Amino acid sequence: MNWNIFIIVVVACFALEVYCDPIDIANVKDYCIKETAIAKETVKKMEDDTLERLDEDAYCYLRCIFVSMELIDSNGELDVKKVMKEFDYFDEECLKKIPKIMECTDMAALNDCEVD
Repeated sequence: MNWNIFIIVVVACFALEVYCDPIDIANVKDYCIKETAIAKETVKKMEDDTLERLDEDAYCYLRCIFVSMELIDSNGELDVKKVMKEFDYFDEECLKKIPKIMECTDMAALNDCEVD
């Protein structure tokens, strides 16, 4: 990636006060795998829905994804509208009741909001 172009795009986004997303989901996933040191095999199982139980590592990875995608802000508040836009398998009213997500294991509250 040409860093000069990246810096210009980021500066332009802030200057124009518009939302720009220079990071795609693949980059976010790679970043969060490195950041949380989760095994790639575990991530694969999560994506395939074959992981039997989410542990703290899995919740830290998910929290990293949500924070990186700006679905959770720096205060731990869930942006329900953004979550619903990205993931249609959650119950919106349930998401509105989730307390702040400050720790990795706080992500477990999202499990109760999944719609079959």
